[in-house]
Amino acid sequence: MPIVLSETVPKGRGLTILFELEDLARTRFAPAPLPMYELVFTVHGGDWDRLLLPRIRPLVELVRPGRFIPDFLGSARPDFDEAVRQVLDAPCARVRDQVASVGTTSPWLRSLASGTQTSRRDLCSALTTGFRDLLGPHWSQTRQAFDAEVRLRSSQAVSRGLGDLLGHLHPSISWTSPALHVELGWDTEISLHGTGMLIVPVLNGLTRPAVSMFAEPQPLLFYPVTAPQPSGASLEPALGRTRTLVLRALTSERTTTELARHVGISLPTASQHATALRTAGFVSTHRNGRSVRHRLTRRGWELLN
Repeated sequence: MPIVLSETVPKGRGLTILFELEDLARTRFAPAPLPMYELVFTVHGGDWDRLLLPRIRPLVELVRPGRFIPDFLGSARPDFDEAVRQVLDAPCARVRDQVASVGTTSPWLRSLASGTQTSRRDLCSALTTGFRDLLGPHWSQTRQAFDAEVRLRSSQAVSRGLGDLLGHLHPSISWTSPALHVELGWDTEISLHGTGMLIVPVLNGLTRPAVSMFAEPQPLLFYPVTAPQPSGASLEPALGRTRTLVLRALTSERTTTELARHVGISLPTASQHATALRTAGFVSTHRNGRSVRHRLTRRGWELLN
């Protein structure tokens, strides 16, 4: 069964999910942002640089515009490398059936459906490149925004109850005990039968809720969250443009060489700015083998935001 995305439907239509007491007891939030789903929803959303297309084409061929996404691309593993392995280990029959559902309209999709190792290596490369280039530069920010959202929802559940939480995740999701209703172009009723649901805030790409009702070990409910974007614009008069760019760049952990390349400055200049920001308490630095890596401290994030 594919991942199904929400859409505008006539009032009263959509997916009704029936909860029993045991389902409520087992319903929980994902422990961290799920990188594979964040990547898939980002590609599906379409808001990315098309210069990247040649390097992620296999993923784009699978994640097409519309309200269905093949669910073998989904993985609830918080570690990206583990998630990639899970996708690539999907049974050939499952991949073949879901590729058929999106249409085997290209030689590469036909190769994937037939189970060739070359096509799986192509997909692995596309996934790795997509995560690195689309999500990697701001992944630490995604994690922080995810953690803030879960803290907020936890407080809501404590003060108002789980039903109130479920019914206010998104305007197209409502709760009338014992059922959760999601506006989908899939008009049906499903009982959870004691599995509960995994609730997954999504920071990238998703604009409306989505569900994966036959995921194992429990169904998934996704809803969009807007991540705060660090601006730092007002810092330029105080810090200078280059140092502000360095500060922004370190929302993702980088080596000194990577920092210099990202900002477009020399290696000594990058080192000088990182040292100054570390002295001020905005950046932390640690050695990893022969390289030195820098990232923002909590104080640095507070300065940007």
